[in-house]
Amino acid sequence: MHNDTKPRNITRTWTVTLYGRYESGAAPVIIATRRVTLSADGAGRKVASVDGAPQPVEVAVALLDRAKADGLVELVSEVRIGLPKPAASRLHRDLALIGVLAGNHYAVATAALGRVISSLTEVQPHEAEQVRLHASRLAQGLA
Repeated sequence: MHNDTKPRNITRTWTVTLYGRYESGAAPVIIATRRVTLSADGAGRKVASVDGAPQPVEVAVALLDRAKADGLVELVSEVRIGLPKPAASRLHRDLALIGVLAGNHYAVATAALGRVISSLTEVQPHEAEQVRLHASRLAQGLA
């Protein structure tokens, strides 16, 4: 089942510790520690890096999978960019209540923020009120 409540843009970074064993197989030994970053945007584009160097997504995922199976994976940071879908939906509703026709929501957000907005999930959380205020001014004929 698809989860529509996730934000569209997200970046996660992990510290990945890989273990190996001496020939005797007795004690695990750390063979590598890596910093793995995966990012996804609203258009479905995914990018990855390992220790700051760009890598194919498959390489980064393989490192994570290997560490999960026989190592240690620690989430270091998670950055979500833009409004989560429920908040974007509320902004759509608020713009409609102000009197902005549905077909004009992106144009109003674009005008309010001075950059092209093709989805309200691209609006940063701190910018949502700016979009609402601009819409209110438009509705009152002040903008």
